[in-house]
This record gives sequence, structure tokens and C-alpha cells, in this order.
Amino acid sequence: MDEQTSEQKLYDFWEKAGLFKADPKSSKKPYSLLMPPPNVNGDLHLGHAMQQSILDAVARFKRMQGFDVLLLPGVDHAGIIFESTFNKELAKENLSKQKLGYDSWMKRAWKFKEKIYNSFHNTWTFLGISADWSREVFTLDPKIQQATFVEFKTLWEQDLIYKGAYIVEWCPKCNTAIEDVEMEYEERKEKLYYVKYQIQNNNVIPAEAGIHGSRIISQRLIVFWTKYGMTDQFITIATARPETIYADCGIAVFPNHPKFAKFIGKFAINPLNNNQIPIFEDTRVEKDFGTGALKITPGHDPLDFAIGKDHNLPILHAIDKLGKMTDLAGDLQGLKIAEARAKVAEILEQNGTIEKVEEYTHSVPVCERCKTTVEPLISEEWFIKMKPLAEKALKNLDKINFLPKNYDKILGDWLSGIHDWCISRNLWWGHRIPIWYKGNQIQVSKDSPGEDWVQEEKVLDTWFSSGMWPLSTLNWPSSAKASEGKPDKSDELEKYFPWDFELTAPEIKYLWIARQIMLSLWFKDSIPFKNMFFHGTLRGIDGKKFSKSLGNGINPYDLVQLWGVDATRMALYSYSAPGRDGRTSRQIIDERCRNYRNFGTKIKNIYRFIYELKPKEIATSPTAPRNDISTTLGTDVIAIRQLPEKQSHIDNKKILEELNKTINDVTKNLESFQLHLATETLYEFIWHKFADVYIEKSKDRRAEAQPVLEYVFQTCLKLLHPFMPFLSEELWQKIAPGESIMTKNWPKTI
Repeated sequence: MDEQTSEQKLYDFWEKAGLFKADPKSSKKPYSLLMPPPNVNGDLHLGHAMQQSILDAVARFKRMQGFDVLLLPGVDHAGIIFESTFNKELAKENLSKQKLGYDSWMKRAWKFKEKIYNSFHNTWTFLGISADWSREVFTLDPKIQQATFVEFKTLWEQDLIYKGAYIVEWCPKCNTAIEDVEMEYEERKEKLYYVKYQIQNNNVIPAEAGIHGSRIISQRLIVFWTKYGMTDQFITIATARPETIYADCGIAVFPNHPKFAKFIGKFAINPLNNNQIPIFEDTRVEKDFGTGALKITPGHDPLDFAIGKDHNLPILHAIDKLGKMTDLAGDLQGLKIAEARAKVAEILEQNGTIEKVEEYTHSVPVCERCKTTVEPLISEEWFIKMKPLAEKALKNLDKINFLPKNYDKILGDWLSGIHDWCISRNLWWGHRIPIWYKGNQIQVSKDSPGEDWVQEEKVLDTWFSSGMWPLSTLNWPSSAKASEGKPDKSDELEKYFPWDFELTAPEIKYLWIARQIMLSLWFKDSIPFKNMFFHGTLRGIDGKKFSKSLGNGINPYDLVQLWGVDATRMALYSYSAPGRDGRTSRQIIDERCRNYRNFGTKIKNIYRFIYELKPKEIATSPTAPRNDISTTLGTDVIAIRQLPEKQSHIDNKKILEELNKTINDVTKNLESFQLHLATETLYEFIWHKFADVYIEKSKDRRAEAQPVLEYVFQTCLKLLHPFMPFLSEELWQKIAPGESIMTKNWPKTI
């Protein structure tokens, strides 16, 4: 029987025995763990494998401590990334959303979802994840739809949801608004153009300048100004985005600018379209960037939007939602941004309005999903007023045990400066916004209010539903009160909420964790989880995140097939320190897996020595000497008979002292979620202190040492179970056939 078959049989044994199931009616103290729902867009990666292995270790540990454990699994519908992935699949068949239409597209989307969804369960089970599969949740399930509707309806009635045209971060490829925390930043070397804007005044332009009153700045005029020392006739602006000059509506300078203060209250001439734009002071202009003067383009920059609003500037768009130039750009209409930028630079150069060009390294925002450069644009979207929710969260952050501790401050700082949340997305896949229109009437309803009512086309941001994950997974609100928008109690909610343990990668601390905290406090007046664990991110040796597109990813399937589940899990725990990123490669992680596979082989050899090579007189004699320890496996009782000090061998004392220390250290490290330290402690004790020292010495007094050998080994199997579930179960059942080590008590010191 090969290893994979053996592991599958053990997993089937656990499931058939119902050992993963939580029992809300149990008198045991509850311990709840909420699995972060992976996105339904592809196979799980090594980071998921580490995350779920951590969850499983804590769950198995708590079961053995006597808790009623709920490890609840789920999957997120992942609106933007799923739709993007699915549309790529359709494109292979020369199909699109437009060709299929809404209904046909949705039918095919659900089939595609099922295909991916099923692969997740296979990954979870082959890793040995002991989740309660009877409670598995998908974020588009009916009960989640109901919770999301009540969430929206309640916030609407509290006047916290509104619709308006505001500047948002827009992904031209995904063709939807995204949040600023859904962006990544790429360091890019680009050109910084210093562009001259003519000052509009009443001065008469001399005839020899050759332009006779024209407001268009020409090379001839620049030469004339320079020749006669009239360089104060223009204001220079530094910009990395000359293509947006078409939409400039003003120029702001920092107060008391030594060179440009004299222009305040005057107008400048836009060098591309002759528009007059006002010049004014504003404290938000960076004094040390460029020339200390900033061109204001309210339609294409969040800061410009805010400045423009305060100075009553119009809003113009030079770039559309597809990332192409608008009719504002004249002959450049329809060009992509990069093409337009080059063309505009040529025009400005020909006009003599470029003073100089510098190399400029800066951070450029890109969509974290498709890596397309994000464009700030004005769009009519739905928003939540976040200040009231953030204020309540700030007052309760100290109730959560963050690991690492500094995430309390990190989240607190973000909540303190929070802006309104854009919750609408221009997608089909997701929770449709429950707003219905009929003429000038608006109604919030899950279903159509009647004839001629038309529903809002946009869907809710994925994080709007995922933010309620701690509540909605526990059946909030109950179906009896849901239609009234009133939350009610349920057995699961009352017993398992707030969750005892949650974990995630740091990059979604704002997207998901902060929002869970705010929404749980708002709707349940409680923190969503007691312990929040931020694990590090696995990266390549060069520090880059593992990625399929970069070709540096490591598939957990490959590791398991080569080294086995337990060795792979142990290798992953070595990277699980809270908040600490791990750099690795396939070669490095293979070495770690090989080492832990050898560790597993060592444990099997210890078993063979203790049980299969047990001296015949011990195996056959019911009156064989038991010295100071006897074991009763059937009732999981380890009976310790204290003998006079002189009758106990010094080696027994030493190994039992070391075992007690190991029990304490492993327990303490598991309680504080330092799994990397717990596994290091076990490795050191089992291989070196037990096998290399005690077992070697015990060979000279085998019969006398046998009870100690059995006791220490059985205790080690229990301590190992959260980390190496299959090996510990396999060997335990050889010792006590039919029993599961999962049902045994966690070791205590003697």
C-alpha cells in the first residue's frame, strides 16, 4: 500500500468517525477557527498550504485539549479576479460577455466555478485539513446572500450608503472601480517633463516675436523671452503625465513661493488647447517636488480632485475608462496612454514648451489582480460613510490579540485616516446591488418589487460580503428575522462567535481584517475574533512573491508527491513565524522536506525498536517488570507509580525531565501560535535527546527501560499529531488498533 493510499485511508477513517465535526450542543468549551476563503480562480498555492496547515495544527491541538472545535472552511467568489479568469477562458472559444449575454454568461460562469471549487476540496483533504465539511460555505450561497442583503439594507436605512460621482481608482483592463488597498506599486523609471505654461496678462507681445497676439506659446516666443530676459512670462510645471495636460483646470503653488507668488490670481494658458486656467496657492502642494507648482487635473488624480473641489474647478477627462484618450485630446483621440504620452511630448517639444526632461523613479499603482496601471477617474459609484464604523473599531482594537503585536497600531493608523469605501463594481459576478429603480423611485429589495422595476446593474465589492464572513458563516441573521432586516440569535453564533482564531497574509489587513472588525462591531457590537495571526509571505530568494507569471511558484502537490504530507507540513511550519516573510526556493524547500521525511523515517525506526523488537520475555510475560511507569492505552490513562528515589534509574529521570520540559515548551508555543518553535523543540527532543541518547543507553537495560520507552514514545506521538497527523495516527493505530490519536488527551507533565 503506497503512502498516498495510506493517507487517504486514514483521512477517510477520521471523516467516517465524525472527528472533524463541531457540536453546538456539546457541553465542551468551544474553540472556533475561521478559514480565510481562498479565491475561486485557480489551484491553491504554497501560501495557502502553509496557511491551512497552521489552522489545522491549532485545531488538532485544541481538540486534544478537550475543546469542541469548529474549523469552518469556505471559498470566496472573488468578483474581479474570477470574472477576469473566466473571460480569458471564454476568449479561447472566441466568446465574450457581450456575445453570450447575461443569462448565458452566468450559466457558464457557475459551471466554471464548480470545476475550480472541487479542486479546492481535493487540496484540503490531501493536506489532512480537519475542517467541518458539513458547514462549508461559498460567498454566493443563499445564506451569505441573505446576510449581505441585510447588511446593505441596514446601512442604507442608517444613511451610511450613498451614490455619487467621485474620483475612484479605475482598472482599465478589469473595467471596474477598485479600492486603493487593492493596488500594488511598481517602481518605474519614467521621464519627468518640465513644461512651461504662458502667463496670461495684459502685456503686448512685440511684433518681432512673430505671433501678433496669439496665445499659443511657440519656440519663437520662448527665444524672444530669453533674448530679452523676460523669463518671468511663464510658470514651469513638472509632470510625469503630460498626456493629462488636456484636462488641466488650474495651477497650484505652495504659499509664498519665491518665484511664482507674483502669479497668484492670474491665469496661465494651457499649452495644448489654449484654455485659460487660474493660478492659486494651496498648502497641499509639495514644496520640494519639481518646481513647487502643480498642474491641477481634477479628473485624473485624487489630490487634484480634492484641490479642485475646494477651488471650484471644473472636471475634465482626457482619458476614458478603457485607458484611451478622449475627444478632449483632438487628433490623439483613441490612442492608448503610452502612445499618447510620446505624441504629447513631441508636440510640446515642437512648441518649445519643454524646459528640460529628467529621469524619474517613482511608484506607479497597478491592479493587484491584472497588473494593469490604475487610472484615477471620476465615476458614479456607491459608497459607505466609513468614519462612524472606524471610530467604533478604534475603541475596540485593544480587545484583539494581534500577532505580531504591532499590527494593532498599523490597523489603528489606517482606521484613523480612513476614507469612504467605494462598494460598487462594474461586474456581473457577485452580489447584485439590491437597489431597484422605477422612474424617480428607488427601493431596497432583494427581489423585484414588481412590474417595471429595474435593478442596479453593478455588483457589490467582494469585500462587502467577505467583511461579514465571521457573522454570515454562523447563520447571521437567522432566516426567521432576515426579511425584517433584524439579526437574531442562533446556536452556532452564540457558541462560536467571536472566533477564537483567525489568520491571514499581511497584504489584506485593510481589505479584509479591518473591515471584518468594523462590520462585526457595527452589527454585533463585538470583535470578530480574539486572536488575529498574520503569517509571513513566502517569497523567492530575490524577495519577489511567488507567482505563476514569474515562473517562481512552488506547487504544494509536487512537494507532497515527492516527500509526503507530513514532511511538507513540517517544512511549511518552519516558515510560519508571525509576520516574518520567508525566502525560499524549490531547492531549499526540498532540502527541508527531505530532512523532515528523514525525521519521519527516524520515528518509524523508533517505533520498530520499541515495539517490534521488544524482548520476548517482555512481550510474552504478564509479570514482566514495569519499573516506574505503566500504560493503559484503552482508557488513555498513563499511570505513574512513584518509587523511592534510589530505585529509579538516573537515565529515566533525565529523559522524563526532558519530556516534561518538551511538553511545557510545545504547549506554550502552540498556545502563543509559535508553531515554528514547537516543531523545532519536538525535532530536537525526539531525534537527539530520546533516540540518540536515551534509546542508545537503554539497550543495556532493555527490559527495565521498556515502560519508559513506551510512555515517552506515545507522548511524542501525541505532541506530534497537530503537525504530522498521518504518521502519528498510523503509528498510534499500530499500538492501539481502532483508536484514533485525535481522541486522546493532550499530554501533561508528570
